[in-house]
Amino acid sequence: MELASVRIFVRDLPAAARFYAEVVGLEQVGATPEVALFGANPQIVIEVADAEAFAEGLVGRFTGLSFATQDATALHAALARTGVPTHGAPERQPWGGIFLHADDPSGNTITFLQWPAERGQTPDGTHSISTPTSRSGV
Repeated sequence: MELASVRIFVRDLPAAARFYAEVVGLEQVGATPEVALFGANPQIVIEVADAEAFAEGLVGRFTGLSFATQDATALHAALARTGVPTHGAPERQPWGGIFLHADDPSGNTITFLQWPAERGQTPDGTHSISTPTSRSGV
């Protein structure tokens, strides 16, 4: 099996669609008044939250989604210039990658990931890490 789609619930679909297209760099492939669709394999479904989604706390939360970036530091500066809220400066992880957390217009937290220069090894070269077979670029 493979991951087919992920859903992100939002308050304002037009603002979210602009964010995921212009800031994250995803290609929008479809839309309805309640949903914006981005990419494929997996498809990212940006969906207007209804009362049930709000009641379940599905808006304004950590999504667990990471988007690849070549330079987390430069991206952090660009996000700051455009007013996108971040959770501080990029942070190097023990396995060598760098995480930058940012919020979409509905307060959903997404992560930008800068892979280590030598993917497959930690900075000290002693531990291998698994790497995905594909990733989206930012």
